[in-house]
Amino acid sequence: MTRTGRLLGFCVAACAFAPAASAAGGTPILLPSVRTTLTPGPPLTAANVSGEVLYPPGMMSDQKVLVGIDAAGKPVSLHVVQRLELPKLGDYSFTVPGPISDVEAAPGSDSQPGLRRDAILWSGFSAGKKTLAAHATLRPGAATSRLPLRVSIARGGDTLVVRGENVTTARAPVLVGPLSLTEAAKALRQTHRYLALGAAAPDIYATVRATPLSRSERIVAPLDVQGQVGDERFHYVLGDGRPLRFERRVAHARKDAKVRLVVTPVPPERLLQTQPRNAERALSLVARARLTVARELQFHNFLANPNPTGRSTAAYVYETAKRSAAPKPVTPPDESGSSWPTVLAVALGIVGAGTVVVLWANS
Repeated sequence: MTRTGRLLGFCVAACAFAPAASAAGGTPILLPSVRTTLTPGPPLTAANVSGEVLYPPGMMSDQKVLVGIDAAGKPVSLHVVQRLELPKLGDYSFTVPGPISDVEAAPGSDSQPGLRRDAILWSGFSAGKKTLAAHATLRPGAATSRLPLRVSIARGGDTLVVRGENVTTARAPVLVGPLSLTEAAKALRQTHRYLALGAAAPDIYATVRATPLSRSERIVAPLDVQGQVGDERFHYVLGDGRPLRFERRVAHARKDAKVRLVVTPVPPERLLQTQPRNAERALSLVARARLTVARELQFHNFLANPNPTGRSTAAYVYETAKRSAAPKPVTPPDESGSSWPTVLAVALGIVGAGTVVVLWANS
C-alpha cells in the first residue's frame, strides 16, 4: 500500500471506529501529512542500494541541481552539489542513492565521499559540527524526468523565445466532506505557521461530523523562476493559482546568448491564506493545501536527505551547456609527391629501430 493510501485508510478508520458518543460531538481525524510522498517525483532512487543508516540528530541537506541544456532546452548533463550539515556529535554511516556515475568532494567538505554503484557513501564520525559536501555527476536518462521544470528554446530571426512549464503535477487522494469554517481556518493557519519546520512540522488534526471520502486531484508544487538571457532578466511564479507555463521573448538576442534559469520550489502562500467560505468544500481545501506543501518539500530532495524529518532545501539551475570543442579533422595523406619526405623519414625510423633490435639480439 502506498503512503497516501495508508494516510487515507488511517483517516477513515479514525472516523469509522470512534465511539458513538465521540461521533455525536465530532470525530478528530488526521489531516494529510506534509511528509506525504507522491509519485512520480524525487527523491531519486537506485536498485539494490541498502545498508546501515546512522547519523547524528538534526542532519540537514542543501543542494544545487545543475542542469546543462542544449540550444533547444533539452537537458544534456546533470550534476548535483549536495551539502549535508551534521550539527551534533555522533557516528554516521549511510548512502545517498541515485543514477550516479561519479562523485568527488565539493569545496568545504570535511570528508571525502565514497562511490558505490548508484550511490554516494558517507561514513565516519562528527565531533559536533561537520559538513559533508559532494559534487555528483548523474546519468541524465530517467533522472531528467524528475526535474520540476520543462524548458524549450527556439529562435525566430533575432528573437529568442524561452518557454518553461511546471511539471511537478501528481495525483493524490484529497479528503472530501464537511468541515466547520473555524476548524478549516485554524488548520490553514497552523500549516502556514509550521512552514519553517519543513518535514519536521507536527501532524494536524481536525474534527469532522461525518466520515470523509476521497477524490483524486492534481497536486502541483509552486515554482519560483528567476531567468536571464544575456542582459535581460525576468521572474515568474508558476502554480499556486497562477499559470503553470511562461513564455519570454527576448528581442535582438545575440546568437551566443546564454539562457540561465534558477528554479526554486516555494510554499503555496496563496492557497494557505485562502479564507474558507463553504463548509462543504473546506476539508478538501485544507487537504489540498497540506498536500501541496508536501509536494513542495518533496522537490527539495532531488537527492535524498537520509534524515526524513531533516531540513532540506534545493535550487535547480538550468543553464546553456558549454559546447565542447570539435576535434580537429585528420588531414588525409597528400597523394602528390610533396609528401615523400615524411614517408621517407618514417621508413628510415622503422629501419633504424629494426637495426637496433638485430644488434641487441646478436650481442
